Amino acid sequence: MGDIDNSDMLVHLNRTPMKAKRWYMRMLAYVIDLSITNAWIQVYRQDCIALAETELTPKNFRIQVFRSASGQRPGTSRPRRSSAAPGSLNTTVDVPMPVRGHRSHVPENSVRFDLTLFHAPVYTTRQTCKLCNRKGHILRSNVLCRVCKVNLCLNAEINCFIKYHEIVA
Repeated sequence: MGDIDNSDMLVHLNRTPMKAKRWYMRMLAYVIDLSITNAWIQVYRQDCIALAETELTPKNFRIQVFRSASGQRPGTSRPRRSSAAPGSLNTTVDVPMPVRGHRSHVPENSVRFDLTLFHAPVYTTRQTCKLCNRKGHILRSNVLCRVCKVNLCLNAEINCFIKYHEIVA
C-alpha cells in the first residue's frame, strides 16, 4: 500500500500542466504521468541503488524521458535560421511574426529605416495597420512588410507603407 500512496503523491507533485477541455486528453496526460512516476519508483531507483549511482529527482527524470522520446540530446538546442547574404534581394531580418491575440512586434529603428534592406510589400491575411492604429483609426490591411513583419496600408488614398519607413522617430 505504501508504493501506491507514494506513486499517487509523486504524480500529483509532478503533474504535467494541461488545460484540456476534453476528458480523454486529461486522462492521457494522467496515464503518461503515472507511467513515468512508476518507472522512476520501480525501475530507475532500484537500478541506481544496485549500481551505486546517484539518482535523478523525479522532475529531472521526467525531463530526461521527454528529451529521449523527442530525440533531443541534453545540452543541444535547435538550429537557428540565419539571414541571407547582405545585398541580395532575398535579404530578410529574423523578426518574429506576431502571434494572434498578442501585441505585434515592433522592429528596431535600425531595421525599420535601413534602406539597404529590401522592404517589399507582401500580401497576407488582413490585420490592423500599425501606423493607422497609432493615429486612432482602425483600418485593416492585407499588405505586410517583408522585412519588418508589420501590416501597413498600401492603396491609392492611404500609403502608410512609405510613411512608416520614412518617419524619423
